[in-house]
Amino acid sequence: MSEILEITDQRLSRIQKFARRNLSKDEVFAFSNKSAGDMLIPGRSIRLSPEFLQQCVKDAQFGVSFMFNHSWSQFGSKGVPYGKVFDGRTQPDTENGETISMSLDKYIIRDDEAVDGVSANALIKRIETGVLSDTSIGWGTDTMVCSICGMNYYGGKCSHWKGATYEMADGTKKKCTVLAMPSSVILQNSNTNLYEESIVWDGAYPGASLSNDGDVIENPNGKFVVIDDYKSLNAGTVVLGQYYNGKLTTMVKKSDHKKVFALKGGENPMNEKLKNMLGTLGVAYEEGKTTFEELCNQLAEKWAAIPQVEAKEGEVDSYMTEEHAKEKLGKELSADEVLKLAKEGLDYHKQVVDEAIAMGVRAQGNGFPAETWKTTFSTMGTGAIKDIMKTFEAQAKAEIPAGRFTNPEAGQQKQAQSIPDEAFRV
Repeated sequence: MSEILEITDQRLSRIQKFARRNLSKDEVFAFSNKSAGDMLIPGRSIRLSPEFLQQCVKDAQFGVSFMFNHSWSQFGSKGVPYGKVFDGRTQPDTENGETISMSLDKYIIRDDEAVDGVSANALIKRIETGVLSDTSIGWGTDTMVCSICGMNYYGGKCSHWKGATYEMADGTKKKCTVLAMPSSVILQNSNTNLYEESIVWDGAYPGASLSNDGDVIENPNGKFVVIDDYKSLNAGTVVLGQYYNGKLTTMVKKSDHKKVFALKGGENPMNEKLKNMLGTLGVAYEEGKTTFEELCNQLAEKWAAIPQVEAKEGEVDSYMTEEHAKEKLGKELSADEVLKLAKEGLDYHKQVVDEAIAMGVRAQGNGFPAETWKTTFSTMGTGAIKDIMKTFEAQAKAEIPAGRFTNPEAGQQKQAQSIPDEAFRV
């Protein structure tokens, strides 16, 4: 619910900082309302942290645009500034499981001139009468902390997946959630995380229908891609968001969006061998819709479901007779020779896995979940691993210029001295 604010001398003084002429109390309209809170956003496993909201309040002191429409609206209409956010505060709040909420103060200059079909006075009238009473904030950050390990969720250091449940050291189970924090670099004398605030109406506000991963928004500021799979992002990427009443749309600039080996948003179809392999494993995959995160989660679940049979005390869990060896290998071999071949096979399997992981990192950068794929590859034959590696290789050729590679240990891109593309081939 919006609160109409009295234009006191103190408020007018704050507002006057943003004006280029002296303003009178009579021509200024101001109101305040709850703009955001730190609730866990349903279905998204993400929260705006108290620290993030407090930084937004600081940003408000420098003034951010108050819009009639988000500047990245999909409807083709302009995002027109009608006023400014000039102040704000956080306060304790227990609604919807929150601990604090943030309220922002806005002002509009009374004027009958229509801009993009709407005048300031028409907008004020609807706010005063309660027809328009809610707002949506536009924000951004490059830091989202994992609730399990405390690392930045994307960028390669965190190995967890939001929404998944993990067993902790003390035996308890904890769900992975992501906490939006203030950006890694705080701008001085300017806004850092709060970009704008827009007037909205419940059920029809701009951006409400843009909640599908992969949707593209285009406006004069560029192209933006709606994204929920933050794991595929490089470190330092700014995630932009629209937040309204517990609803959230997150996006990145299209130039920052890295596609994941021809899954959703990819331009090249997955090869048939890999599709058949996924089908054999019972992994559901739909061209153009299944995301990389969903595929990894399914593979991890399949691996975890494999029954592990433990040998009883005093028993060996398996053995092979000379007849078995001859039948399987085509010739008689001694136990030492079989063990030697097994060791060479294990070494070769490890080599193929390492090459596939290196190719995955080269293709997808710091966001590649190496540990998840190592676990998945451990149950697969070398032929299937090579099929997946070929897909990684195709993506690397399409998206990464020759002569550059990503070191997963360093966590940042480096310039290769003389590594040809052939070095990454099997």
